[in-house]
Amino acid sequence: MENEFQELNGVKPSRQELKRRVEHVKKIIVHHPLYEQVLEELEMRFDLGEDSVAPDCLYLYGPTGAGKSTVTSEFTSRYPREEVVTDSREFTRITVLHVKVPPKATPRSLASKILFDLGDPNHFRGTESELTSRVHHLFGKCEVKMVILDEFQHLIDSDTLHVLVTASNWVKTFTEEIKIPVVLCGMPESMRIFVNNPQLDRRFTNKIELPPFRYGTSAEITTFRKFLKEVEKQLPFAKPSNLTDIGIADRIYYTSLGIPFYVMQLLIEATAYAVNAGYDSIELRHLNQAFKKIKQTARPFTMNPFESEDFELATELHKETEKENKYKQEILAKQKLEKRLFNKNRKQNTDQPIGG
Repeated sequence: MENEFQELNGVKPSRQELKRRVEHVKKIIVHHPLYEQVLEELEMRFDLGEDSVAPDCLYLYGPTGAGKSTVTSEFTSRYPREEVVTDSREFTRITVLHVKVPPKATPRSLASKILFDLGDPNHFRGTESELTSRVHHLFGKCEVKMVILDEFQHLIDSDTLHVLVTASNWVKTFTEEIKIPVVLCGMPESMRIFVNNPQLDRRFTNKIELPPFRYGTSAEITTFRKFLKEVEKQLPFAKPSNLTDIGIADRIYYTSLGIPFYVMQLLIEATAYAVNAGYDSIELRHLNQAFKKIKQTARPFTMNPFESEDFELATELHKETEKENKYKQEILAKQKLEKRLFNKNRKQNTDQPIGG
């Protein structure tokens, strides 16, 4: 297929062309090796769930950026909403409903969000019981065959880290009553919800992890480089960027730790720098610039791998871990010192005679 992106030959493009190419990268989807397995599993749950006395449910978990929302959104897109007109009624058929669980969810807020995604203009009106009743009614009316509840970790209070028991119980009862497959998606910490709710756990014995890319064995390194190769095929450049070069791949892995989201963020920014400068491929300098923009606050001790000519992945990962451990030890020592000083001052105040 002819490349739709012509050579720039060092000429800075128009703003429209810059945006067109950057937006193109944002739309790139390259399947994680487990994507197809997850999609097949979702299709199987969907097929087996129809008219089943006990539809099978599924729990999909993995770190942020691993692709949970991407794969479930892709599955949902296979069943687009349809406006149906019959002799007796008009309705919107929503075969697969994809819902994002609101933060600090309560039964009422979750039911309201489901109604909103079903298109109910009065989703915010009514008691918990009334909203739940309307959810059941609209599931039947809209012929919903599967529901996906994304951001399942929102059933854990982010401030107290306590499982929101009433909301998890609502999900359990709701799952039992609607008689269709339910898919829950969440971060690994959402596993705690099942620990606190064994009955819900029994409904979701089928649990699938969507992990980041690994990079330890030769096979894992090859798999990650194949992923980069597929991404590069879709980049908006007339010439190759050689992302699969082992030196570049090592640096990209260090930046992302194998999480697809961070790989793509790096390449989106690098594309912007390269295109804006009139380059026909991404070079190390562009990755260097991009890294400085996407540095993750959760990893404060990273170094810029694109600035080092003799970058060694294992060495730098070890250094990062050592710095992080040292920082944690310093924080712990500071807390202990502050506690001792507090206790000492309290004792002195206690021993002080009344009246000086």
